Order: sequence, then C-alpha cells, then structure tokens
Amino acid sequence: MTKENGLSAPKQTKTSRSYSEKIKLKVVHEITTGLLTHRAAAKKYVINRKTVNNWVTTQSHNNLRPMEIAKTAMIDIKEDSKVRILAKQVMDLSKELEKAKLKISGLQTIIEVSEEDLHIKIIKKPGAKQSKD
Repeated sequence: MTKENGLSAPKQTKTSRSYSEKIKLKVVHEITTGLLTHRAAAKKYVINRKTVNNWVTTQSHNNLRPMEIAKTAMIDIKEDSKVRILAKQVMDLSKELEKAKLKISGLQTIIEVSEEDLHIKIIKKPGAKQSKD
C-alpha cells in the first residue's frame, strides 16, 4: 500500500483462475518435449510463469502414464508441431541409446582389463555349471 495525500491506495487482490486439466497437460507436454520454454508457454497461453512452473513440477512428481498425457496433449496440436515433437523424441532416444552403448563398452573394457591383469574369471562360459557351496 502506498500513501498519496494522506490516503492509502486500495489493496490489489490476486485473481485466481482455474484451468482445465487438458490445458495443463498440453502446456506441460509442450514444455517437456522442448517445443516451448517455460517463459514462451506462459506468454503463449497468457498464464503466470510461476503457475506454469508449478504445473511442470507437479506433473514431474506425479507418476502419470506418459503415453496418455502425450495423446491428450497432441489432440489439438497442428501436424507440423507433431512432427517437430516426434523428431525431438527421436533425437532424445538416439542420445540415450548412444549413452547406453558407451556405458556398455566401458564396462566390457573394465571386465576385459580386470580378467587380463588380475587373472580373475568374471565372464562365465555359456552353459557352465554353477558350483555348489
């Protein structure tokens, strides 16, 4: 509150708006797929940025079915947007696959070096019987 001429200015109140679950899911999906940033989504849908951040946080904490969310959010998205989203998903999955392959390669190298240097059999022969203890 500010005082002008000895009088206090009226207090501004927050207006609370409720949004449909469909809109929330659509906004969160566009952010999580990389189609929009938090700021761009807030601007596009004329929603407070903190509200958008809360939605994304809430959705990431909830263990929801991703395919259901994707289908619900993609109903109203234009075809070119769908292509961009799918292309981004392909890129993300390709990166994850490359990381997994690199990790496997590193682990195999560690096993081979350990077997050669320490003379420890780590990799069992297929079909070998396990010893009874």
